[in-house]
Amino acid sequence: MGIHEIWRTSSTIRGKVLIFRELILQNFGAYQGRHIIDLTVAVNQEHPPIILLGGLNGGGKTTFIDALRLVLYGAKAQCSTRGNLSYGEFLSQSVNRDAKMGEEATIELVFEQASFNKSELRQVPISVSRRWTQQPKNGRDILEVRVDGWNNEVLTNTWDEFIEEIMPIGISGLFLFDGEQVRELALQDTPTQGIVDAIRTILGLELVDRLEIDLEVLASKKRRESVDTEAFSKLAEIETLITQQFAEIELEEEHKTQLEADLETAKVSLVEVEREFMRKGGKAAGDKQELEQSYQHLRAEADRQRKELLGLAETCLPLMLIKSPLLEQAIEQSKKELHLQKAKAALDLIKERDRKLSEFIQKQNFPKKHIRLVQEFLEADLAQLEDESQHGEALLGVDSDLLHALSTLLEYDLPQTAALANSIVQKLESCDRESMQIQNVIASAASPEIYQQLLQKKEEAESICESLENELDDTKRNLALLERKLASSKRELENYGTTIVARGNLEFFFQSVGKVQTTLDLFRKELTAHKIAQLENSVTECFLHLLHKSRLVHRITIAPDTFRLELYNAEGKPVPKHRLSAGEKQMLAIAFLWGLARVSGCQLPIVIDTPLGRLDSSHRLNLLDRYFPNASQQVILLSTDTEIGKEEVTRLRQNNLIAHEYLLDYDESTNRTFVRSGYFW
Repeated sequence: MGIHEIWRTSSTIRGKVLIFRELILQNFGAYQGRHIIDLTVAVNQEHPPIILLGGLNGGGKTTFIDALRLVLYGAKAQCSTRGNLSYGEFLSQSVNRDAKMGEEATIELVFEQASFNKSELRQVPISVSRRWTQQPKNGRDILEVRVDGWNNEVLTNTWDEFIEEIMPIGISGLFLFDGEQVRELALQDTPTQGIVDAIRTILGLELVDRLEIDLEVLASKKRRESVDTEAFSKLAEIETLITQQFAEIELEEEHKTQLEADLETAKVSLVEVEREFMRKGGKAAGDKQELEQSYQHLRAEADRQRKELLGLAETCLPLMLIKSPLLEQAIEQSKKELHLQKAKAALDLIKERDRKLSEFIQKQNFPKKHIRLVQEFLEADLAQLEDESQHGEALLGVDSDLLHALSTLLEYDLPQTAALANSIVQKLESCDRESMQIQNVIASAASPEIYQQLLQKKEEAESICESLENELDDTKRNLALLERKLASSKRELENYGTTIVARGNLEFFFQSVGKVQTTLDLFRKELTAHKIAQLENSVTECFLHLLHKSRLVHRITIAPDTFRLELYNAEGKPVPKHRLSAGEKQMLAIAFLWGLARVSGCQLPIVIDTPLGRLDSSHRLNLLDRYFPNASQQVILLSTDTEIGKEEVTRLRQNNLIAHEYLLDYDESTNRTFVRSGYFW
């Protein structure tokens, strides 16, 4: 079966396919305000699977993919800018810095689980959102899940388990990745830790672990049956203690769960109280003194700007009123008059020059025709000069110094003064606007009596949250202590059981237990080998499909312990990885990720940041034609104008592969990213 048949042919799809429908970003990173991005694609082969988002470096592409990680996995998400920050610190720094005080940052993802039952397609829309302020309470976001438009508290409370079932975080790196991850994987001989974790998740050895637990339970039962009365009494005592400890832990867990629920309710109440505090003017009342100081400062600054403007009015600024056309016409008239003055002053000199020139050429042995032409030219030129000097009118009586001063005024002094005046006017308008806003806030401030009531209510809500948090911390510490005691009792039971069993008659049974455990280890290895074989076939198929043909590589194997890739040619001889070109190494890395995604059995959207990286033209075309159209039912590409350029996007359009195109347009002057329809071209 071909690769596209596995991923893109609707008749072969079984179970559930996850499709992102819409992403809403509000005050997250550079996305100030509310941005709604339609990601809808149809779940069948006939419709284009690609959503293309263009953006320059620093324009919001990485923020987009971080938003997907964050809304899906919350505190567990491995976002690019988190580093060593706590979750609360990361949330705080993720709020758009120009968002107004109290405004929330929100990420909302709407997706559908398309369930295929024979020929029937059932789609269930699910919306998950996380929101928080610049100072998130207790360093947490507020999670809300809706199904078919209705709030679903059960799904909200069990979201971590739900998302782990449909899109496990351990394999999310196979579906949400960037070009840097591909380059890193291409350069290394063994996979990164993230890929290793994904492989271990895909291998699925839960059955073996369950069998080992059941075997230990059976061994414990046999230990009790194998001892005498006195020993049994001691063994029963230990087991009773363990049962009590289990019960205590269960009660403490229930108490912890209840506290967490109470704390969550208290936090919701606190949010409502804080909103009421803001809405009824409590914050304005608390900040009133500071606001009044800011208002006085702004008024003083406005007065200073007005004085500067009045000072400019005493300079050349008023002449801006007559600059065009009066001053400009005066400049032109002055130039004409100065030219006229020079012409009159030079007229007698020119006449004398013409007389001497005429006498000179008469004495030369020139043809008479040439002499006549020269004399006619001199006479015509002199006549024109005399006409200008006689009919030119001096209205202004300027000299060269006055003309220079007038030109300097018009070309330099007036523009500079006007620019300064405009700057002052803008500052003055800004001061007036801000002072008016502050006046409005002051006017909305609650009275002292109401402010005290609001403040008391807010402090009580904060005190309840703080008390619950402290009690929850104490419960967690007590729970950890109980778990340590339980572990100690289990060790005591194991040691005691081993001692007394050695005196019993069930040695054969326990020898058999050891053999079964050995068999389980072998089974784990065999199961791993089977899964690895599937993975090898998948990666090999993907690699050969991407390259269309390969002279070097015929088969790819994967070491079960390190998951290192080994390449072999058609003769079965090893091919060192360094013999591959840089582009082929990146193709191998992409094939590895693609093969893992296929073997995982999860039909999820693929989101790729900087998809083409430093690939040469031939490998770019391979990805455009062979990977992007077939990688998944939905492929979201985040690219610069140099990765998917004009030629590449034209190719995708001609092949009808693009469902939506967006441009992440970053405005440096406002540090904002706008989501616009269309691409760079």
